[in-house]
Amino acid sequence: MNNYKLIKLNSARNCLRYVIRAFNIKEIYLPYYLCPIVRSSVFKEKCKIVYYHIDKTFKPASKIPLDAYILYPDYFGICSDIVNDLSQKYKNLIVDNAHSFYSEPKGIACFNSLRKFFPSLADGAFLYTSKTLDMEFPSDEYIYKPHILSYEELCKNENRLDDQEIKRISTSTYDGFLSVDTKEEKKKRRENFKTFHNKYGNSNCLKIKFNNNIVPFGYPYLLKSPKEADDIVKELNSKGINVYRYWNNMPDNYEEKIFYNSLVVIMT
Repeated sequence: MNNYKLIKLNSARNCLRYVIRAFNIKEIYLPYYLCPIVRSSVFKEKCKIVYYHIDKTFKPASKIPLDAYILYPDYFGICSDIVNDLSQKYKNLIVDNAHSFYSEPKGIACFNSLRKFFPSLADGAFLYTSKTLDMEFPSDEYIYKPHILSYEELCKNENRLDDQEIKRISTSTYDGFLSVDTKEEKKKRRENFKTFHNKYGNSNCLKIKFNNNIVPFGYPYLLKSPKEADDIVKELNSKGINVYRYWNNMPDNYEEKIFYNSLVVIMT
C-alpha cells in the first residue's frame, strides 16, 4: 500500500504536471477520450504522449506495457471497479479523479478537482502522491467568492487557470472549501443520480453498475445515435437541467467518435 502525501494545489491540471516532475516521467499513456486541457498540461512538461483507446465500458482497450506510466480518468465517477483492477495490474498508474472527488487514493498518485464538485469553488485540487518534489510553490492569490459562478465568470476563470503555473491552493479557496458541507453534497449527488437512473436506466445503452462506493459526477446517458442525444439535450435544457457533452473536439479520425457523440452527461 502506498504512503501518500497530500499536496493542495490550485488545479487538477497542475497536479498532473507536479506528478510528471516528481516521478521524472518522460513518456505517459493517455486515453484518446480525454479533456484537451490534460493533454496540454503534459505537453507543457515536454513529456511524450502515447495514446490508448477505451471500450464502451470505459476500460482501456489497447495493449499497454505493465511498467508504463498510465493516466486513467475515473470517467463521470462511475469507474471505481476499473480503477481498482488497473491499480492491481499497472505499477505506475496515475488516477485522474476530477470526476470522482470522494474516491480513495489509488496508484502511485491521484488527484481530484474541488471546482468540479463544489460549484462555489473556482479552483483548487488535492493531490495524493507517493513521491514529492523538494521545492516550494507560491500560493495562488485567488479571492474566493461564496456563490455559484455565472457563465461569464466561469469563462474568465478557465482562462485564468490556463495561464497559471503550479501553485498552492489559495488560502481563501481552501477556507471556502472548509465551509462546504461535503456530506450533504455527497448525499445530493447520489440521490440525483438515482433519480435519473430510475428514469433513464432502461433506455441507457450504458449498463451502469451503481454501488455504495461511488459518488458520481453526473449521470452518463448513452443514446442510440447523436441525433437522439441532441434531442435529449434540448429537452432537458428546456427544463433547466444542465447537460454536458464530452468532448466536442475529438479528432475526426478517432474511431469511437460517433459513439461518444451519442453520450450526454446529466449533471447531478
